[in-house]
Amino acid sequence: MTGGFNLPKPEFDIEATVERAMALINRTLQPSLEEAQKVVDKVRAGKPLVAPGDLVNQVTRGNRIRAARAVSYSLPSILPGYGTAISAAAVPVALREVLKEAVSAAIKVGLLYERDLTDPELTRIAVLLVLTEGAVTLDRTGRIRPEAILGPHASLLGKAASYDALAALTAKERQEIAASQSEILRAWALAVGPPLLAGLLPFGIGPMAAANYMQYVLKGTITAAARVFGPAAPTPVTVEEIPGPEVQRDGPGS
Repeated sequence: MTGGFNLPKPEFDIEATVERAMALINRTLQPSLEEAQKVVDKVRAGKPLVAPGDLVNQVTRGNRIRAARAVSYSLPSILPGYGTAISAAAVPVALREVLKEAVSAAIKVGLLYERDLTDPELTRIAVLLVLTEGAVTLDRTGRIRPEAILGPHASLLGKAASYDALAALTAKERQEIAASQSEILRAWALAVGPPLLAGLLPFGIGPMAAANYMQYVLKGTITAAARVFGPAAPTPVTVEEIPGPEVQRDGPGS
């Protein structure tokens, strides 16, 4: 008998994968403020005099580690064929886990900068802005166009302390951003998803590459969150703008 047994080669459709992921990640945007505050308070207690910007990495360390562990869903891919197919079916779950850690990290950064996150609507649109920045940074295809997603509010991307600008929006303007939630999450998933498929490469090479990429994704999210929730950049002051002492000169008749 000369015939061999050939395992089927799985085929991947990133669009279909994103569609499956959307049903899961839409429910991941409500992290526990109480749990996030406990982490921030613990770090703050140990270093009360350190500036928030210098504590961001320490506060979000757990999120980065857990995001990297999300690629464990790809571990069956170490077995070529059926193992890879099983891992492909788990990609939406991995996307959800990475999104959960990204949102949690963003919330911790906001609390670290002592932002009031008790308004759920304002907090949500701030997180959506962070995710949009992350998606734009990760996108290498040019398919993600911020103006098409956020309209005039796309001007907030990349600006320091944009949380202050969000807080100043009218209720109608906030709703315009909130209404773009599905598009924002889709853009984020499309930016994160394709490289995550590298985790499906067999023999353990893929999961290692995907874990490193998830760390990269979280670092970008954290950078965006620090920009959104952090303070505005100081305005440079030139010598001419510094008021000098008024000098009263004595006249000839004094």
